[in-house]
Amino acid sequence: MAEQDPKVREALDGLDTGKRETLTKLIGGSAFVAPVVASFAMQGLSIRPAEALPGSSSNQTVISDVRLKRDVTRVGTHPSGFGIYRFKYLWSATAYIGVLAQEVVEKVPHAVSTGPGNFLGVNYGALDMAMTHA
Repeated sequence: MAEQDPKVREALDGLDTGKRETLTKLIGGSAFVAPVVASFAMQGLSIRPAEALPGSSSNQTVISDVRLKRDVTRVGTHPSGFGIYRFKYLWSATAYIGVLAQEVVEKVPHAVSTGPGNFLGVNYGALDMAMTHA
């Protein structure tokens, strides 16, 4: 069963029984990221950036945990001192420009929240910026 995988168990940890059962059926032994994406979606958190022009702000919380990103390259610095990065999510080939929640929490803690699996999300509106496609 998919839930026997330690990464899947970690991603499902903390979800109520109904959501846990639904997600277990959805992943059916597939990759670890499926329950992460589904659990964030079930919690009402975005797994995609707000469709916004660069420089506009969004009050949407977006998954920004470094553990869910790959090909991370620093491309700039936010005025608050944390990095701005180009990256791809583990489950996507699309490149984005945004931040790493683990850095943001040190400088602007009120912009970071914890979601399912203890993965971090960022409210880009609190940073006066928006995550964009690269």
